[in-house]
Amino acid sequence: MQVSSFNQSNGAFLGQSSMEPINPIVANANDVNPNFNSMNTIMNPQQDSETWNMMQTIGFAREELMSLLNINEPFWLKDMTDGRYIIHRDTYNARFRRNRHQNGFRTRFESSKNEAILTMSASRVAEMLMDSKMRVDYLFPTIITEAFTIKEYENQTSPRQVGSIKLVYEQMHLLTPFVIPRDYCFVRFCEKIIEGVWIIVEVSHDFKDSSLNSPSGAWRLPSGCLIKDVSHGVSQVTWVEHVEVEDKAPIHLLYKDVIFRGLAFSADRWVQILSTSCHRMTCHDNILQNQFDSPLQKMGVLGAMTQDDRKCIMSITNKMMKRFCGNLNMKDNLEMLRLNDNEVFLSLCRDQENVSPSSGLIVNVATSFWLDAPCQVIIDFLKNVNLRAQWDVVCNGGAAEEVVCIRFGDQLDSSISIIKPHVESTNNLLVIQETLVDPLGAVIAYAPIDREDFVGELYGSWSKPVLVSGFIISKDGNPECMRINNGGASTSRNVAPAFPNGSLITTAFQVMSYSRDINMEFMNILTSIISSTVDRIKLAFNCPDPSV
Repeated sequence: MQVSSFNQSNGAFLGQSSMEPINPIVANANDVNPNFNSMNTIMNPQQDSETWNMMQTIGFAREELMSLLNINEPFWLKDMTDGRYIIHRDTYNARFRRNRHQNGFRTRFESSKNEAILTMSASRVAEMLMDSKMRVDYLFPTIITEAFTIKEYENQTSPRQVGSIKLVYEQMHLLTPFVIPRDYCFVRFCEKIIEGVWIIVEVSHDFKDSSLNSPSGAWRLPSGCLIKDVSHGVSQVTWVEHVEVEDKAPIHLLYKDVIFRGLAFSADRWVQILSTSCHRMTCHDNILQNQFDSPLQKMGVLGAMTQDDRKCIMSITNKMMKRFCGNLNMKDNLEMLRLNDNEVFLSLCRDQENVSPSSGLIVNVATSFWLDAPCQVIIDFLKNVNLRAQWDVVCNGGAAEEVVCIRFGDQLDSSISIIKPHVESTNNLLVIQETLVDPLGAVIAYAPIDREDFVGELYGSWSKPVLVSGFIISKDGNPECMRINNGGASTSRNVAPAFPNGSLITTAFQVMSYSRDINMEFMNILTSIISSTVDRIKLAFNCPDPSV
């Protein structure tokens, strides 16, 4: 079956179907357990009709998810541009008619399937995935900006159920002020199929109480994952992402391709970020001693770095990343200003580490823009400490040195760094930075910090707020660009290539204000800082402002 046209209901270019299963382990799951697709729901005769309906929803969702996990054709096709698995909508609707929810003018479907190897046992992964706090704080900080459990149901859907059924809320964000976050309310259920194999099912349900339903036009169709142990401390996850979205407002022109092609929250992003997060956690106990001791001795910061100190550094950057991503939803938006052809957004938020009224407010300022250069080249440029002076105002035009680097992730492309700018006016300044890479691009979050404050944080005596700045680099979703395989781009080349292959960049800064009344002079200073950074990056890639 060959389909070459763009199908907006699928949100992707459809390509050739394949009889090869995406995951042989999943494809053989029915052979492992003959009753794998039978629900055998355990019902309490006394329970109310609302709970009964919810249990039925879970049962149907589990059955459907197993079908989507086990079978490629006729449900799944490969995207012609990037090889992603996406659902063939007509075939799906013919089999699962009951799952249609909305039919608004702007209703779209997004679907994808992918797999990954995780450096963690399947039972531990399943436990973390069922914990809302773990998901937002440690597993998916660059996708989920808020998550919590609304209600738990102790009802049993099958003898193999693990824990309670959870009604959860999650807010997902593309990390740009140009795109509003998505809000979901849905039911999450976990089952241990056999020893070493778990399935997690997620599905939205129509509750009579409207406050328990999804607050926006985002509806989770049967989705979830299957996790299986493959060796000691190593597991394999297969992830199905399937949602129905009704856009309440027009999508910003910069992000139309990313959103309509389903790249923002695709399964390949979820599994790679999960893989990186699992690897990051295992790094706590597997950091090489020589990655730290010698450079820090030269800095005179610490004589020797203990294992607890290393874990503390990773905890610091984890909090930085969570704060940086969470603040980009731009709540309490103050004003939208014009920066040439781009908008600059400002917002206020209370310092979460110190909530006393006298501690002041954090002002977030952010903007997004398009750059005519591949993602990987931009990421390499921003991570290259030898080129940092070209864009970072903290360096004040001077050189910088990377004194600590912890690498983690499947390809060791994600990392934590401690950078020392060589600034004449001070010898005490450090920059702590974390980079998280995923299939869509990368998030780079950094914070300048005094050396004494850094030592104080290591030993628990730091009371100052961490003001985090950074970048979100994303593919622009242009289908023609997605066809081009750029391979490993040279880190020394920061000039845009001759062929079209653009990227989207969001840059954001945080500053402290001790007054909620932000005057125009203060706003001008903020916009000047961010416009200067944008101009420097464009200049580095020979992409001057077109309005000049």
